[in-house]
Parts: sequence; structure tokens; C-alpha cells
Amino acid sequence: EEGEEGESNGFTVEVQVNDVYVLRSWTEGKMTERFRIDGTGWLSFNGGDNNSSGGGFGQLAVFYFETWDEDDRRRLQHLQIEANATLRLNGGDRDYFSFDLDEFRILERWEDGIREEQHFLILGGGEFSFEIRDEIFQVDVEGTIPVIHFESQGGETVAETIRVDGTYDGDAEGSFGLIRRIVDSGSQENATGTLFEADKIENEFWFNVSATPIGPITEEWQAEHNLTYEFTVPQTDWGNRTIRYQYIEDNGTVNNEYPEVSPIITQAEAPESEVMFENHISRETGAAPEMVFVGDRFSLVGNDAMVLSIVVTTISDVELDGHTVEVAEWLGDYSESSHASGSVVNEGPLAGLLNEIHRWVQIQMGENGSMGEGFAFVEHQMVDRVLSPSVITAEENTPPAMISIGFREGRLLTEGDSAHLEVVVDDFDTDVTEVTADLTRMGLGIVELSDSGLFGDYTIHDDIWTALIVYDGLEYGLMDVTVVMQDFWVYVEEGAALEVTNAAPRMMSLVFTPESVPRGDSVEVRITAVDGHGVESIGIDLLSAGGEFTPLTESDGVWSGQFTVPYGMAPGERIVPVRITDGEGESIMAEHVHRDGYPEDAPLLTIVNEAPWINSVSVLRDGEQVEAIHVPESGDTITHTLEATIEDPDGVSSAQARIGRLAPIGSSDKWLLMADDGTGGDRLSGDGVYTIQFDVRSSLPEGNITIQIRATDTYQSMTPDSLQSHTLQLVKTDSGGGGGSWISDNATTLVLVVLGLLMTLGITAVAVSLRNSELE
Repeated sequence: EEGEEGESNGFTVEVQVNDVYVLRSWTEGKMTERFRIDGTGWLSFNGGDNNSSGGGFGQLAVFYFETWDEDDRRRLQHLQIEANATLRLNGGDRDYFSFDLDEFRILERWEDGIREEQHFLILGGGEFSFEIRDEIFQVDVEGTIPVIHFESQGGETVAETIRVDGTYDGDAEGSFGLIRRIVDSGSQENATGTLFEADKIENEFWFNVSATPIGPITEEWQAEHNLTYEFTVPQTDWGNRTIRYQYIEDNGTVNNEYPEVSPIITQAEAPESEVMFENHISRETGAAPEMVFVGDRFSLVGNDAMVLSIVVTTISDVELDGHTVEVAEWLGDYSESSHASGSVVNEGPLAGLLNEIHRWVQIQMGENGSMGEGFAFVEHQMVDRVLSPSVITAEENTPPAMISIGFREGRLLTEGDSAHLEVVVDDFDTDVTEVTADLTRMGLGIVELSDSGLFGDYTIHDDIWTALIVYDGLEYGLMDVTVVMQDFWVYVEEGAALEVTNAAPRMMSLVFTPESVPRGDSVEVRITAVDGHGVESIGIDLLSAGGEFTPLTESDGVWSGQFTVPYGMAPGERIVPVRITDGEGESIMAEHVHRDGYPEDAPLLTIVNEAPWINSVSVLRDGEQVEAIHVPESGDTITHTLEATIEDPDGVSSAQARIGRLAPIGSSDKWLLMADDGTGGDRLSGDGVYTIQFDVRSSLPEGNITIQIRATDTYQSMTPDSLQSHTLQLVKTDSGGGGGSWISDNATTLVLVVLGLLMTLGITAVAVSLRNSELE
């Protein structure tokens, strides 16, 4: 905008462009335009420059402007300005003063109609001086501006501060000042009583007169002081933002004024789409021959607005990023005022690539196709670097070579097995286009391999070419194959050998009768199996469990027999190893069945866990086995030892005895631990004989006593209740303590001795009587 004297009243920017980007495209009748400019330069507002007496001007450190319009809708607009500036104010009829802004920033970013960022900042200060002159008087003014700070973020005011302090002298003397700042924030009512969040802004101005001139003065000089508070909403996009004025008189009187229709709530206005050019700017496109000859003519008609007619003029060799290549040079016309020329690569994998092109396209700027003002779009393009491929001519090519061949899984079996054939290829130029393998010997013909993620290939372009092989044949061993490797220039054949392994027989069914059995019992088994070379033999192999190898017999395709479960097999559900041998001698220890062609776990045989059994129970006294437990008539107790021989194929974990009144007082109903570790009366550690000692008291009656003995194996199986009871005999003795009575132990001997003495005495008496009778 211009003022009355032709000066600009608006905001102007002169930019030294460092980078500019323009993209304009049409797709299905919809236009997309992207524009970006980045640079530095000069700014001016309200006509400010080095020679002005007002306005502002400064040096641009950052100028960035970006837009994105798509289908008549502005998707993006980003404006960023950073500068230092100078403000100039008119200080009198013929004078002015200026001060510096240390920071001047504008940042606003819109995305899809939403303002994502907003920041405005003016920060600075300075000193000023100027002279006021008239026909009658003269005044010199000096002052400082300590701070000027205006800032908004996200569409709301965060700072609004300015302070001015000054003095004047001459025909009049005094001081003056101005301060404006936000002193508080809170809820305030507008004219209608509606509450709004508002900033309380202090506005204070003073003008002091300390001396007046002598004589008439055209101006009225008198002291002045004004203090006003403005209550203003912080939203910078709203209208009539001040909802209340508060005037403070010098005598303390407070007056309030509420502006009508304040505030006016409005939203920030989103930028609208505004394209830079009305003409369709694009390049030629369309199908063209890959290899051309001198005199060839063709047109690129893919873009109706830029149809290019081409004629090939010559074939030559040029240097292209260190490569000597053949190119075809051509000339072309768009229209009477637009033309192009250049060259294309005419050999190798880059054939058809533009090597260089010059374009001169006349752009119409007027409406309805009229020229009006226009300009020419001049463009020069050429290939700078060739990143890939590394070889672009036949002379530079290195033939590929096979490093290795094999199966990823390690082997391929007969009879329908599958595996991934992998061929590792070394090619310095990395331009191999095809690898095939001749597997005719295996009945598979020519097989194509992939290094692009197909046919089971793991990693793209890792030089490992892969194909999934499914082999249904029966032939096995080393088989000759031929591998063909093709790059852009040549193909190479190499021979190799692949090993195919004979597949082992497959078990189709397995049936046990019964399915649950204790160790030592017999089990009937029925098995069916298949193999392309025939099944030679099947057997149950229990050698690893301490059992035997049991061969089975075949009848109508079913192999059957009977085997004994060895005691070495642990209880629970167990795999029974089945050894199957085919007609070629290939053997397998089968643990799976193949009912539907896929392996699954074979049926398991349940081995019953037998509880520990007690073979014998005996009582010892003084280390000797006795038939009965001696109970003393009185006196000391008699020590006895109870021994139980316990067996279990899995090992005995613990043994216990409940011996009733033979136990210590208070323990008659308790299970007492028996030992097999050489302690507590045990004679030999680990011999399977478990021992417990007890002292027989005189209070026990004669007769039989029932005790219980139980054991637990390592699989927590316990002696059943029905087998735990055992009966012992108790007999009374004449004396207690330390063992049995000597008289009772030698009663028979004593009787015989007494009888012998009586017979001797009788014979002696008879002899004496006879002698006495003869004497008489």
C-alpha cells in the first residue's frame, strides 16, 4: 500500500534467495503444487529505510516460506522471519529518533487448515534525542527506552511491555515517561456481564514541567499524569479485545468504561490455495525404443501438453562417470517456440537412459491462453554419477562364478521330501540376472532359482540363489547337475554333484495290547510301515532299558509279536523304540507315525508303577534272630531290633513302621522312620534291609501284637494298606534287664541233671540195703 506521498505503508521484503524449490504435477485432472524459498535479505514496513523519518527496516537473517496446494486446497503454509531491525519515530517538524530491535521474529505454520505453530516477537530498546523548534521557542529532548517487548505464542499474548524515560530542556524544562505492561491476569466481566479471561495492562504516562519560558509560547505547557488499566483478552485473533477501561484520577477516583460488543470471538483465518502458475508445466514422457540408430524418428506422446518429436542425428562415445559408453544424440521440438536436444545411452543395462538434455519451453502467463507476459523455462540435465550398476559396458564385465551348491536343510530325501536348493554365486559386478539348475537326472527338468525373495529365498540380493525342490523319486546317491548363471552380458555353465539320501521307512500305525502294563509282564504289538524300497524287518528294541530286541513277524502287511517289559523301564507313559529296516538296509528307530502323511507322536505304553513290597520281617535280640519278643516280668526293658527286607525296581525313597505299644510312650500311633544307612541298629548300609530298634517294657502283656510297615519309592508309590500289617508274638520272662533268665534258658539240662542225681542216689541206696542184708 502507498500513502499520500507515494510511500509504502505495508510490509515489504527483499530476499536474496539461497534455495528455491517448485514442484507442479497433474494427476487425473488434479493439480499439486509445492513451493519453497529460503534466503536472507532486507525488510521494511511503514516506509522505513535508511533515509526515512519513520517506519522500520532491518537485515533479514532468516526468510523461509513454503506452501503446498493440492486440488485447490492449501495443505501446508509455513512462514518464518528472523531479523534485527531499527524503528524510527518522528520527533518534531524536522527531526526524528530511532532505536534498535534486537529480535524480530515471525513464525506461523498451518497444516490442513489447522494452525500448528504461531510466534511473534519484538524485543529491543535504545536511546533517543531530537529537537523541537518553533519561531518563538526551542526544546531539546533526550530519553531512553529500556525495554520494548511484545510477544505472542499459539495465538495468545504472553508479553506486552514498553517503557520510556526522558527529559527536555531549553525554553522549557521537565521530564516525561511512559510505561505499559501486563500486571495481572484473571476473569473479568464485559459490558453484558459475561466472564472472560483477560490480561490487566497498566498504561501510565506522565509529563512534568520544572521550568517555563518567559514570554509567549504557542504551546500550552503544563504537568500531566494519566494512569489507565486496560482489561484485554489475550487471544490475538479476536476483535475488540479490550472489554474494560479503568481510569484512575489523581485524586483517587476510579471510573470504569465497558466497550460495547467486546470482545468479538473470531477464529484465525486459514490461508487459501493460491497457485503460482496458471499454466501446466511438466516434462515430456512416453514410450521410446531402448536401442536406436541414426535417422530413427519417434514422438513421446505420454504428456498431451508436452509432445516431443525426436530425430536421432548421430552415434558417438562419451565419458559417463568414468565409463566410456555409446550414446545416441538427438534433436526434438515441442512446438514452434519450444525445443529440446540431448543424448541417450545406447548400450548395456542403461540403454535408453537420458545422458544429457537441454530444454527451452515457452511458458504462457496470461489468461485464456493469451501470451500477455511470459517467460521461458530453460533446463539443462545430465548424468553426474552412476551408482548402480557398477558395470555398464561389456568390456568392464566380470563373468559370474559358482562358489557352492547344496541344500539349506543339509539333505534331500527320496519319496516326496522337500528341501531348498541354494547356489552361492560370486559376481564382482553384481549384475547376475538369472540362475538355473538342470535337475533332469532327478526328473525335475530345468529349475529356476531366485535371489529376490521368491521360491523360499531368505534375503534379497545376498548372492544366494534359492529354489524349493520336491523329490518324489526312489533313486539316491550322488547326482550330476548343471548350473547356468546369466548376467547382463554372458552366461556361464558349471557342473556339480548333489547327494540325495535314501529315506528311512515310515511307521503308519502302532497298537499295544494292553496299553497299560506293569514291568515284567508281556505286551502284544501290531505295526504297519511303508517304504519305497520295501520293509525288510521290524523289531522292538528295548536294549537301552535293560530289555531285549524282539523281532516281529509279518502277515498281510501287519508286523506283530510279543515283548516283555523290562524292569529297567521307568513308570509312566513311555516311548517304545521300534527299529524298522527297508530293503536297501536303511534303518530308523521310529518314534512317530505318519497316518496322514505328516509325522505325529507314536502311541505311548503306560508302565504301571508297582508299590514297594516287603519280603520278610524279623526280630533280633542281642544280634540274634528270635521267634518272639521277650517281655520282662519286671525291672529293666529288653532291647529288640525289627528288620524288614523291602524291594522296589525304582528304589525305595523311605520306609516307616507303626509298632503300637512297642514304640516309646506317646508314639504308639506314629509312623517311625526305619533306617538303611548303618545307624540305629542297621547292620549293613544300603542292603535293602530297613531297621528300627525298640525297648520292650514290663507293662506289655503276653500275646500277639499287630504292627504296620510301609515304604515309598522314588515315584511316590506306597505299599498298599492291605500289605502293611504284620503280627509279632510277645512272651513273658522271669527276670528283666539285660536279657532272658538263665534257669529258663537251661531248664532241660537242669531236669536231666536232677534225674541223674536221683537215679544215682537210688542205686546207691539199693546197694547199701543189699549189703546190709547179707551181713545180717
